[in-house]
This record gives sequence, structure tokens and C-alpha cells, in this order.
Amino acid sequence: MSRIEKPSVLLIDDNEPTRTLMTAVLHREFDVHAANDGFDALEQLKTRAFAAIVLDLRMPQLDGFGVLEFLQQQSPDALRRVLVVTAALSPRDVVRAGGFGIRSILPKPFDVEALLNGVRECAGSDGSRLS
Repeated sequence: MSRIEKPSVLLIDDNEPTRTLMTAVLHREFDVHAANDGFDALEQLKTRAFAAIVLDLRMPQLDGFGVLEFLQQQSPDALRRVLVVTAALSPRDVVRAGGFGIRSILPKPFDVEALLNGVRECAGSDGSRLS
């Protein structure tokens, strides 16, 4: 029997402790790929499809909005699989991020169950069922 593959998740956050924590939460149900900035994320998005994308908005160089703009141009359907997890959101940022048609926004610090449930929802948005 072959092993059932876990859905792939791209985790994009410039903060290493946050990436480590999120990976620890998600790894039992998902194959987690990490990107430490927007440029690293774009390289991974160009070569692989992900069931869910967990995205921080506040990063140096290419921020989360740059990643959302890339997805909007290159793979608009992927926006439905984006969960933004970020700190210090202004009302303007919430409106701007929501305008991309993302799945949802989770503020930092985040609730572990809310993160897990949010990623499950994103990964299931393409019609696949998680076991």
C-alpha cells in the first residue's frame, strides 16, 4: 500500500520562531514548505502548487501584498487558499488584503486551533477532502 500524501502548505513568514511554531502545529496533517520572505515564496510558487498558503503581510523586501499581487496575476484561483496570519493590521490593510479574495485573516498572536482550522479550510477549498 502506498502512503497517502499530505496536502502541501506554503508557510511564508520572515520570523523564524513563528515559522517553527506554525510548522510544529501543521506538520501532522500537512507537508509544510517554508519561505522566509516574499522572494523565496515566489520561487516556490512558480514551481509547485500548494493546497494552502499561510502568509504574513509584514516582511522586509517583498511583503505579503507583493505575494498577493503575484498570485492575482499568475494564479488567481490560489487566492482562495490563502490564510493571512499577521500582526499590527490596520483597518486599511484588512480591506486591502480582503480585496484580493483571500480565504481569511488571522491576527498574531494566533490561537493554535484557529490556525489549524484555517489551514484545513484553505486546503479543502479546492474540493479535496482531508482525511
